[in-house]
Formats: sequence, structure tokens, C-alpha cells
Amino acid sequence: MTRAKRKQRRKRIQSWKGAKPLLERWRKSLTTVALQLKQPRVIDVASFDFVGGEPVGRKGKPTQIFRGQLIYFTNDDVTIRCPSGAVLVVDNCEIVAISDGKTRLEPR
Repeated sequence: MTRAKRKQRRKRIQSWKGAKPLLERWRKSLTTVALQLKQPRVIDVASFDFVGGEPVGRKGKPTQIFRGQLIYFTNDDVTIRCPSGAVLVVDNCEIVAISDGKTRLEPR
């Protein structure tokens, strides 16, 4: 007699308070996570005009989902290092979901 394999369900966390231990684990192990934003953004290295301090222009396609390593998190924002080496600080209100493929954080 054989047993049917159970399909593994992904764990879902719905609050920032419950996600603190998970985010800390991802930060310490430098896990690559997928971050999903509410609005599409151009995620690329931007050149700056050093006289005015303003970005010159953004080239590239806007993306809503990108991958990177979680470096730091607070109650207000999350800091991600992209594979290109760029460090992004994303406000928590702009985040729809963060996932490592096994566990998904969907803050409300």
C-alpha cells in the first residue's frame, strides 16, 4: 500500500509584527528574496548631477517584482541589495509581498 504525497503548502504571514523573526532569519543568512511592489519602478543604477544633487534620468523598464538580499529592516522600511550591487530602501507601504519561495509575507 502506498501513501499519497501531500502537497507542501507555503506558509503565509500577514503582519509585520509576526514577520520580525522571519525577516531576521532572512537577513542573517542573506537569503535571496522576491519583493513585489504596488507600483512598477525602474530598478537600475541612476547617475546623479553632483551640482544639483538630482538624478539625471532613468533608463530601463519599470518592474513590479525584483529579487535581492535582505540587508536591513525597520518598522518603516526594508533595505535590499540587488544582484547589480545597487542598494534600495523601500518603504513598507509600497510593499505588497516578500517571499523566499517557501514563506510569503503579505503585510496589510
